[in-house]
Amino acid sequence: MRALLWVVLTVAGLWAGYWVVGSRAIESAATQAFLQAEMQGLLVQNGGLGVSGFPNRFDLTVTAPQILDPGSGYGWQSSDLRLLAMTWKPWHLIALAPPVQTITTPIGRFTVTSDDLRGSLVLRPGRDLALRSTVIEGSNLLVEGPLGRVGAAKATFATALDTSRQNSHRIGLRITELTPDPAVSVVLSGLPATLKGLQLDAHVLLTAPLDRHAGARPPEVTTLILDDAWLDWGPLQVRAKGAIAATLDGTADGEINLHIENWRFLPAVLGQAGLIDPVLAPTLLRAFEIMAKGDTDLDTALTFKSGRTSLGALPVGPAPRMIYRQ
Repeated sequence: MRALLWVVLTVAGLWAGYWVVGSRAIESAATQAFLQAEMQGLLVQNGGLGVSGFPNRFDLTVTAPQILDPGSGYGWQSSDLRLLAMTWKPWHLIALAPPVQTITTPIGRFTVTSDDLRGSLVLRPGRDLALRSTVIEGSNLLVEGPLGRVGAAKATFATALDTSRQNSHRIGLRITELTPDPAVSVVLSGLPATLKGLQLDAHVLLTAPLDRHAGARPPEVTTLILDDAWLDWGPLQVRAKGAIAATLDGTADGEINLHIENWRFLPAVLGQAGLIDPVLAPTLLRAFEIMAKGDTDLDTALTFKSGRTSLGALPVGPAPRMIYRQ
């Protein structure tokens, strides 16, 4: 019995020592991360760092974190940020966001409010700490800013490493009950005030792995494979599939096939979303009329070729650039 007691006490002491060493290492790494961000020209600050959660978790709490990139004008701040990891698998991180956050952009500040917004990040154990998967989800989301307000009942974004191809990840997005700004509903008469759903399932191939070295060589997308994407907005239904890849000069080349039900709503939607110049909406509507040949449904393609983008036979502008560094 006495021997068993000594074994228990020894294991408990070793575990406590492991937690103390681990918690100090985490706090030191967080402090170094802020210092490195400053060295890279970012404006960062916080109200304090602390690690708790003994004995089964490492809970890092950052009070009043703020980060701003003066060059781009983008930044983020909140009242606090919590990062959690179980002591026996520190490569699996969970982030808990506060109910209110502020995102700074070149066009102004956006306030994000939510219920239970959290993220999960799983790394592959090893020297490079390559990304294995991520999940970000939240409910009762509301974004308010210079462009108005947008809400959603629930949103989920996830990624998973695709081991069948080099530097490939599968990505998914699902948003339910998406509510645009009320001003949009006034313009888009005939459509419900709330979208039933928006979903995307795709694969991306990158120029480099997503690992601890990504800051020194930021990966860029070389290929986007759109396995399935759909939008359900009452009478307006849009489905998309296809693939695009970067050419030698970095511009997109490929084709996205579209199936659109009740296509007459789409030009105005694209204009309100800022995806096309609203002035072009009537021109696009007339082009759809020609392509649909009197049908309410339309099958067409968004084509990227020779540096240009076209929707069906209609040129709509330059092809997007996928890679900026050669």
